[in-house]
Amino acid sequence: MKLETTALSLVLAVAARTTEAFTPSSFRVATAPSSAALIHNSVNGMTSSIVSPNASASASALFAGLDDYDEDDEDDDDDDEYPTTLTASRTSFPKLDPDDPNPPIKPRPGRFGFQSLEKEMESAIPITSLTQSMNPKEREENLKIMRQIKNADLADLRLRKDHAGWVDANNDLKAREKNDPWFRVNDEIREAYQMGETDKAEEFKVLAEKMGGPPTGVSISDRGYALHTDIYEIGLSAGRAQSALEASILEERVRRGRAMAAERAKNMEKEQKDWEDMLTNPGGREDKEAKDRRERTMRRILGEIEEDTKKREERAKEMLGQLPELPKDNMSSLKNALTEATEDVKRLRKMRREGRGLGEVSDDADLTFMKPEDRVAAKDASVSESSKPKGSADKAREAAAAESSGGRPRLPGDDDVTLGEIDIDVDSSSSTGTGPLTVEVSSSYNTAQSDPPMRKHCFQYTIRITNNSPTDTIQLLSRRFEIQTVGSSMKDVVQGEGVTGRTPILKPGEVFEYTSTAPLSVRPIATTIIAARMKGEYKYVTLADGQETATEEQVAEGGNSSAELGMFHFVFPQEQRVKPITSAYDDADDDDDDSSAKTTTVTTNTSTTTRAAVSPPASAPAKSAASPASTLPGDSDMSSGNISMSTSDSSNVSSDNVRVQVSSIYRPERSDAKLDKHCFAYNVRITNESPTQNIQLVSRRFEIQTIGSETKDVVQGPGVTGRQPILKPGESFEYTSTAPLSVKPMSDKTAVVARMEGDYNFVLLGEDGSTPLSSTPLQAKMGVFHFILPDSESA
Repeated sequence: MKLETTALSLVLAVAARTTEAFTPSSFRVATAPSSAALIHNSVNGMTSSIVSPNASASASALFAGLDDYDEDDEDDDDDDEYPTTLTASRTSFPKLDPDDPNPPIKPRPGRFGFQSLEKEMESAIPITSLTQSMNPKEREENLKIMRQIKNADLADLRLRKDHAGWVDANNDLKAREKNDPWFRVNDEIREAYQMGETDKAEEFKVLAEKMGGPPTGVSISDRGYALHTDIYEIGLSAGRAQSALEASILEERVRRGRAMAAERAKNMEKEQKDWEDMLTNPGGREDKEAKDRRERTMRRILGEIEEDTKKREERAKEMLGQLPELPKDNMSSLKNALTEATEDVKRLRKMRREGRGLGEVSDDADLTFMKPEDRVAAKDASVSESSKPKGSADKAREAAAAESSGGRPRLPGDDDVTLGEIDIDVDSSSSTGTGPLTVEVSSSYNTAQSDPPMRKHCFQYTIRITNNSPTDTIQLLSRRFEIQTVGSSMKDVVQGEGVTGRTPILKPGEVFEYTSTAPLSVRPIATTIIAARMKGEYKYVTLADGQETATEEQVAEGGNSSAELGMFHFVFPQEQRVKPITSAYDDADDDDDDSSAKTTTVTTNTSTTTRAAVSPPASAPAKSAASPASTLPGDSDMSSGNISMSTSDSSNVSSDNVRVQVSSIYRPERSDAKLDKHCFAYNVRITNESPTQNIQLVSRRFEIQTIGSETKDVVQGPGVTGRQPILKPGESFEYTSTAPLSVKPMSDKTAVVARMEGDYNFVLLGEDGSTPLSSTPLQAKMGVFHFILPDSESA
């Protein structure tokens, strides 16, 4: 072992001399002699003749730097084998100052190289001596390249494991950052802010402004410096986003936990207090809970009552226009009732003396509830009906009537329109001149927006207003129309501001024209062709010279002059008019029977169908559609009452592959034998028995003869119940109609009151199911059947 140690000492001594020649003087550090040097001095002088003192010193210096790595060396175990004879070392140890912050320690490179040396070299240059040598354009281009290196090049080189290229790119990034001194000033501002040195940070901000501020594209935070992520446009990474999310979740959990802990502590405190109250006052807790329940119930009930009262008040205000005066307490309610009773007695007594009314209150009626003076005044009272204040019920009825009219005011209508017997010329247009204005109007039927089976008829009218004044400019401000539908006893008043939402201005010679629609709910009647009558007026003002439009006061007044809209009528087209017939029987709609009427029509009240009806083909008009109703000679047996054929209230006939089945039944609820009014309902079922052919019903024709009549009444018209249904093979169309008859039965001879037969015209359709194959219709016979009174009525 001694020989090996001696050989190692010789090798190290030689190596130390060689290393000393290449070691800079700044790295030579005098340290204490190592264990290897001690061993060298203790080896019987073997090395004294070979190794010089300088070599020994060099070896000592070399081993001084390697002491940290020799702490666990095996030589530590060999020291015990040699005498530890320490002699004075020729190596001088430096005297260390314990207060020196920079002891002579050999620098070692860190993870990223000798950064500490670079920072020391950089900090050696005073920051105040830095100047900006780049113009804004160069700084912007420099920043762009820096971002490219930071965000793309370095990452790409790392992925390719190109260490040399990465180092070069990183050095280029550092060099470009040094070229713009603003980056260093920005770091100093950040450091000063983080250290709390506000004054120093403000000085650096001023210096940064002198250097031109941040490069274009870099934003300064509210702290006064740019963040690293803002400089290099580094977005929020997924890891940081996840961390932020987890932090927010943790914070929310902590907040909820604290709230739950506070609530728990509050509940525990309440339970403790309740326990103490129960010990001090047994039963008080249950009483308090019962009281709370009662209070909650009362609050709920009172709230519901208040809400219901508000709804009633809103409804009353909507119907009456204002809230009625209600009594505030029971005494007020009683006084109001007595006052109203007194007024009613006075009114009824007066009506009795004048011979009006039924005189329900007699002279000996009990009037003890009235005051003595009121009893005397009741005998001579002269309270008029018009002066009596209207009660809430009367006001409610008036509001309901106004609501039924669409909320519009109404006026008494013209008698001729109400009766349907127009006593003036019927014209669908008019032209009226009033002052400088001429108002022309023309109307027409709008088929597209009408639905006759539902009694919905829409008309459109065009109004043309012309300013005939050579000098005056006129502005229309409002309008007012009166419309009365046929059969109605009231006129609807339509009024409003402007015309079609505008207030047009008409200069001399100018014309204003517009078109509007009037959807009417009306039923055609046989005595007239009109659907409604309309007239009205337009309010206008004459503008002064230089006045562009009417003032607010003029608009509020609605105009100081008026132009009349002449009377005109909405006239039904030919296909919607009723064809009157002279007949001994009546067939009208439900609830429209009139014993004095002599001209009536046959209409339907209910119908069912298996297929929607469509409009008739233009190329296949029904022959009898335009033919007026007429009469034919009747059967003699019906005239005499001696029926010569078998009587039946039904029939079933098939012709041209179309079967017509009909049955009739007496309607006692709509009949009055005392007035010789007998109503029947008859049900008709039409079936297409053709195996392949589609058909369309286009018209009908009926012959009806009442008992004792010498003639037959002929009823004919287009379609069936206002429709022209298409029937595919095997399909059926069924409907029910009524026939109210004005006839005196011959009960001693027969129970039959009328006989009816007829036919339906139909056309064959092509393969498309809508085009007729011929313009000549075919006929499907409806067999003879009778309207027969039941035994109870015939007796």
